[in-house]
Amino acid sequence: MSKNSKFVGIDVAKKDFYACFEENGESKNFNNSKSGINEFVRHLRKNKFEKSETMIGLESTGSYHLRLCLQCSKIGFRIKVINPLIVKKQNQTNLRRVKNDKKDASLIRYCVSTGAGYEFAENAETLMLKSLVRQRNSLANNILKNKRQLEDVAYKEDCLNIKINSIYEEMQVILREKVKELEKQLRVFKKDDQKLLQTIPGVGPITAVSFIAEIGEINRFNDAKKLVAFVGLDSRVHESGTSVRGKGYISKRGNKILRTRLYNAASVAVLRPNIFQRFFEKKRSEGKPYKVALVATMNKMTHVIYSVWTNRKPFEEKQN
Repeated sequence: MSKNSKFVGIDVAKKDFYACFEENGESKNFNNSKSGINEFVRHLRKNKFEKSETMIGLESTGSYHLRLCLQCSKIGFRIKVINPLIVKKQNQTNLRRVKNDKKDASLIRYCVSTGAGYEFAENAETLMLKSLVRQRNSLANNILKNKRQLEDVAYKEDCLNIKINSIYEEMQVILREKVKELEKQLRVFKKDDQKLLQTIPGVGPITAVSFIAEIGEINRFNDAKKLVAFVGLDSRVHESGTSVRGKGYISKRGNKILRTRLYNAASVAVLRPNIFQRFFEKKRSEGKPYKVALVATMNKMTHVIYSVWTNRKPFEEKQN
């Protein structure tokens, strides 16, 4: 963006949104509908907010921000989606903490003006893929919860020496069938990218497709450190350097789904000989606790994923 850049901060709700166009300016309310967004765009044009000079910032709000993002990006406006934790932290630094939609829009405008957020680059296919991945993730979590409930009923049956009618057995079967259906659907998206990422030790089909769904195009990140920050594996601000220190505190301001997938991938990778096992064991030999060493391994795995994906070359172990 040039020095003449203009910034717009938007606080989105289900039915409407507030937009702040100027520093200390009054926020304006619009309906969160096709017609309301058209009115917002007309306001931008009327007040000389040119597409090439304007950056729109808003919080990630589940799905409520999608209509606005899709409609505005389709006609050429650039949009940055900001993690709500960043906005919350900025509000906590203010001497007067205020929580209302108008003030939030102003705060979001300030955050986007300082470079916060990632540019919205979604389309129908990427949004559908992301939805499928998240549905699969939700069902997998339900399977674990249902399994614990099933075990609880089995324990009661053993204690009481009677058979208790349990719906959880049927639910296990149904949930697992639905997960298989979703995984079958996921395999058809960007097959080459999925195959490429699966050459990395520990990275299986679900981890690969999760990265593809949540990230979209890897070239949106200039370097691996930005990908690490997006996932939420970067160290907290008060820590120095890039190493994992103390108890291994990480920012956790990024993508929870990808952190979970990396945790599982790294946990598997360190169990057999490969680059990640050697790295993990080195950290352990340095006196790092298990979880700290594993977080460091997750960080390294993210760098490897970035390298393999951007270079479009399968992972190969370097020969000593």
